[in-house]
Amino acid sequence: MKHRIKAQVDMSALRSNYNYIQNYVGKDVRVMAVVKADAYGHGAQKVGRQLQRLGCRDFAVACLSEAHELRKGGIKGNILILGPTDKTFAKDIIENDIIQAVDSYDYAKSLSEHGRIKVHIKVDTGMSRIGFYCHSDEDIKKCADEIEKVYRLPNISIEGIFTHFADSDGESRDFTDRQFSVFTKLLKELKSRSVHVGIKHCCNSAATIRYKEMHLDMVRAGIILYGLMPSKNIHSADFRPVMKLMARVCAVHSLRKGDCVSYGCTYKAEKDTNIAVVSIGYADGFSRACSGKKLVRINGKDFSTVGKICMDMCMVDIGNDFACKAGDEAVIFENAEDIDRLAEALNTINYEVLCSLKHRVMLQYINQEK
Repeated sequence: MKHRIKAQVDMSALRSNYNYIQNYVGKDVRVMAVVKADAYGHGAQKVGRQLQRLGCRDFAVACLSEAHELRKGGIKGNILILGPTDKTFAKDIIENDIIQAVDSYDYAKSLSEHGRIKVHIKVDTGMSRIGFYCHSDEDIKKCADEIEKVYRLPNISIEGIFTHFADSDGESRDFTDRQFSVFTKLLKELKSRSVHVGIKHCCNSAATIRYKEMHLDMVRAGIILYGLMPSKNIHSADFRPVMKLMARVCAVHSLRKGDCVSYGCTYKAEKDTNIAVVSIGYADGFSRACSGKKLVRINGKDFSTVGKICMDMCMVDIGNDFACKAGDEAVIFENAEDIDRLAEALNTINYEVLCSLKHRVMLQYINQEK
């Protein structure tokens, strides 16, 4: 392996995952590709162009800069900014034909003062993050009043309305059912007032898989697009992980019994042994919390890191009888099980593992369409 570290992105797996999702939801339901956080570390421009070629015309990002990246990358479809953008950037949003999520009448009004702008109404049905507050049936009338005020604003074009499930990957469906019930009742109330809210969507990855009756007009595919499951409560063999993360073994050397390894001398060799130094560290997204855990695979065998993981490197005790040399490939993850194991070691979720990769991790795309 020549490169210090690289993430291999399999575009055939991405195509397979997207096509499966679209076939699963059916031709009457659109798939919005969630490509925020640089497409969960996979490269938003490349991922976006590939999905666009497959027919995807809806993309979701977290902020304006991510929307700009898609436009610069040649993405022509609908781009929805899920988070709030300061009103001073309203003209930028308009000029680049971007859709902004709005979470209040006051925010929508401030945007409308800068020209004709496309929006999706964000409804808070229980996530308690952002959105028009509508946690129960008692909130529906007031919420509908506020949304109707937005509808009557000049320069506001409501292209869609959505909510976000807080527990669709949990063991119980009760909270999700409650959120969906309130959301659909709100939609019915708005329809009775002749308030046209455009495309309706509420399903994230977990709900897309588990609750077909909630698909509405569109689903938002995030983690499943990249081949991973939203939680341990959801299982499917129909998705292929898109990314493989590898680093170069940059040195192999011997330790004597009693030698210490890395900062703080937290590891001391109990016997003569050999150490492989691997060119990945916490500045690449391989956290110090991974220190002392079996998370590195060299030539098909799993090893534990020893000593504290450094900014740019980590060390692995390979023993005395294992064949390994500088230039060999060290795999950090290559399948869903590896990523989940890494997430468990970090006491986090697979989403964060992917999004933690830093800019100096080279992305190598394979199986691209010619």
